[in-house]
Amino acid sequence: MTETESAILAHARRCAPAESCGFVVRTPEGDRYLPCVNISGEPEAYFRMSPEDWLRAEMQGEIVALVHSHPGGLPWLSEADRRLQVQSDLPWWLVCRGAIHKFRCVP
Repeated sequence: MTETESAILAHARRCAPAESCGFVVRTPEGDRYLPCVNISGEPEAYFRMSPEDWLRAEMQGEIVALVHSHPGGLPWLSEADRRLQVQSDLPWWLVCRGAIHKFRCVP
């Protein structure tokens, strides 16, 4: 397991039962996880990132994946997740049951 993956799993554990969210950003030093605050009004069912977190991630490097968790949920993207993934044009990594599931973006 990479340091980035360990950071993703630790963040998801800290946020539960709310959904965690963040970005994997490619920097000159390598890929790193940038945790974000879930600003959703219903954080145990949905995630939402602030525009400031998006900008902060873009300023640090190339965003290579959007990450969120489904604590107590299913290990695949919901219909709403898929719609948002296509809009973001990014791979999405989903944390569920202690594992990271990686979904490439296919319109």
